[in-house]
Amino acid sequence: MKDKREGGCLCGAARYQIDLTGEETGNCHCRACQKQSGAPFATVTTVKIDQLNWIRQPDGEISISDAAVRRFCSQCGTPLQWCGMEYSDVANMNTATLDDTSGLTIVYEIYTRSRMAGILPVTGAAQSLKGYAALK
Repeated sequence: MKDKREGGCLCGAARYQIDLTGEETGNCHCRACQKQSGAPFATVTTVKIDQLNWIRQPDGEISISDAAVRRFCSQCGTPLQWCGMEYSDVANMNTATLDDTSGLTIVYEIYTRSRMAGILPVTGAAQSLKGYAALK
C-alpha cells in the first residue's frame, strides 16, 4: 500500500508529491547541513527517485562541493532537497517540508562527530561518524 503525501516550501512556490513507501528517515549532523538549515542537524527522508514528483520545482540550486547539489526555494529560502552525485537513484528530501510528518521514525544519524553539544543521540537509531554509506 502506497503512502502518498505532499510537501513544499514555506511560501508555496515549490510543491511536490512523494510516495513514502519504504522511506528511510535520518538526521545529518554534518556542518553543511547545520549551516544550511540554521539548526543543529537536518532531518532527511529518502525514497527511490521515481517516488518523487515535482508539482512546482524549486528554482534555487547551489553546490558547495563536488558531492551534491542542494535545491531550495529562492523566494523564501526553504531547503528542499539534497541531491548526492553518487546517489542519483534516490530523492533525499528535507523531512520538515512534508505537510504531514506523522508516522516517520528516525532510523539513523550520520556525521555524528559534528553533533552539537547537548544534542543527544536518538534512541534506537544507527549512529555513524561518517556518512550514510558507512551504515551499510
